[in-house]
Amino acid sequence: MKATEFKNTYNEHFEEPSEQTSFFPLFIDIRDRNVLVIGGGNVAERRINILAPFGVRITVISPTFTEQIKYAASQGVLHLIEKKYQIGDITDIKPFLVIAATNNRQTNQAAMKEAVSLNIPISVADCREECSCCFPAIAESKNYIAGIVSKNGNHKGVKRIAERTRELLNTCELL
Repeated sequence: MKATEFKNTYNEHFEEPSEQTSFFPLFIDIRDRNVLVIGGGNVAERRINILAPFGVRITVISPTFTEQIKYAASQGVLHLIEKKYQIGDITDIKPFLVIAATNNRQTNQAAMKEAVSLNIPISVADCREECSCCFPAIAESKNYIAGIVSKNGNHKGVKRIAERTRELLNTCELL
């Protein structure tokens, strides 16, 4: 197929991607990859709880941590660095993925800028526009896994769809 034929076929069947639909759903093996979580609060804890079962090596940078994050560190699930994030931390740690989940807008934005400058994917918990990747809700059963994100930032909708998808996946296990 010539390039012009492809373009005509593409234009005939697909719309140009919008800002809302520019993220491509991709499942990758992250086992044994380094993930840096910046922030030690409840949002960071939720992200860690989703990431940990996938066998990643998690480092958390924060001046404070939830009790569950501290417990996970005591069990060897993750590594804690008790300090505020500073520009250069991402460069030094060289993670595969960064999660910025602090309660400080400037810190999250600084982490985003550093990660982007290093071509490291980053999910910024408080600003979807600064994300180079989306952190999905996970719906999982014994044999299936689905990741759900919203095109427009509808977190409540994602939660409902994930719950329904979990029910569906559990039903499919019976087939």
